[in-house]
Amino acid sequence: MTPSPSRRRLLAAAVPGLLAGCLVESDESADGGAGPDAADGSDSGGGDATGDDSTDGEGASAGDSTAQQTGDEPVPDEVGPDGAGLVVTNADVRGVTDDGYETTVDARLIVENAGRFTYGTVEFRVDAYATRPNSPDRDSVGFAYVTRRFTSGNRFDDGTRRFDVSITFRSRETNARADVDWYEVDAAVRRAEPV
Repeated sequence: MTPSPSRRRLLAAAVPGLLAGCLVESDESADGGAGPDAADGSDSGGGDATGDDSTDGEGASAGDSTAQQTGDEPVPDEVGPDGAGLVVTNADVRGVTDDGYETTVDARLIVENAGRFTYGTVEFRVDAYATRPNSPDRDSVGFAYVTRRFTSGNRFDDGTRRFDVSITFRSRETNARADVDWYEVDAAVRRAEPV
């Protein structure tokens, strides 16, 4: 009887295949196949994501959209996260509340549009991490999405914008105190739609 492969060998064989699947998924989202979560702006992390401006940006005409862009290139329907030019310059934890069963981390993002497009809709994924003050170690505890639609008179063309988000997770996920010094947040562009 042949011995079963060791756990280490099994992982060594399986990990490259799993990582390749992640890369394919990333490319699909860059091509506009972001899936149902991105289309409806729902938050599958259990968090309560809110933006400062929740108005719908469909009031612009096609002439306004092309006039706002620099250059003669056609405007794509959606830009991938790497080509968006949106930079999260600051991600701060503003408050942490623990009601016994759930903990909520309130965060604020400052985002700069350093790219060449003017955006009508942007979406970010914000991840919360439990940490200890002055320690590099951190544990992921939850995430949420924040989506903002910009109206025709208030497009995200340049400068910076502020996004507020609340990430809610079960309190038993972490032993960290309900204190802003015990949590960190990171954010990444999930969707960006130029006009």
